[in-house]
Amino acid sequence: MRRTRSSRAATGMIIALVPLALAACGSSTSPPAAAAQTSPSPATSAPGTTPAPSPLPTLSAPPTVVLDEFTPYGPGAKAVTYDPARVPVNSDVAVVLVQTTGQTLTLLAVRGLPANQHFGAHVHTNACGENPEAAGSHYQNKVDPKQPSVNPDYANPSNEIWLDFTTDAAGSAHVESTVPWTFSDRPHRSIVIHAQHTATDPGHAGTAGARLACVNL
Repeated sequence: MRRTRSSRAATGMIIALVPLALAACGSSTSPPAAAAQTSPSPATSAPGTTPAPSPLPTLSAPPTVVLDEFTPYGPGAKAVTYDPARVPVNSDVAVVLVQTTGQTLTLLAVRGLPANQHFGAHVHTNACGENPEAAGSHYQNKVDPKQPSVNPDYANPSNEIWLDFTTDAAGSAHVESTVPWTFSDRPHRSIVIHAQHTATDPGHAGTAGARLACVNL
């Protein structure tokens, strides 16, 4: 991958995200930052001794780590923008996806997008293509027999992976999702970024407007 100024900035994001992913997978009740900073209670350690580090969670599949810049679609493109006004060319994206026993943590970070704007994002079944619709439908743990799925019994952030975010004044954002399941052998090949936060009402659940960009996993 080319090493431009912005890709070096994204490298810093991924270095910060990987420990957060592992910390969050090690605790289902604490946010990642808290989990990373939590130390054992004094009652569990004898005075003057150094507590043994907590074991890392057992991975059920190799982690997925993506670090790239958005570009127009082309053969081999990893991160594709379909709307450069909302997801500019050369803006940064980082993804960490970690599966442990019984749960999946997904982290998404972006940099260089317009400031103070809402976006939706979800894991989709197909890879990114020249057409935004090529990524297919959302990956669902329990598949709605009626597709496209707009039933909140299926289209919800526990049965799908939702990564809605709002950029800050600098155009950056970091969001995470933890779901109590791991991927089956059905494909989960991309994360699609949408034009707005995801709807939850019946008949519209899971919808988030136009597909602005796509990241291959």
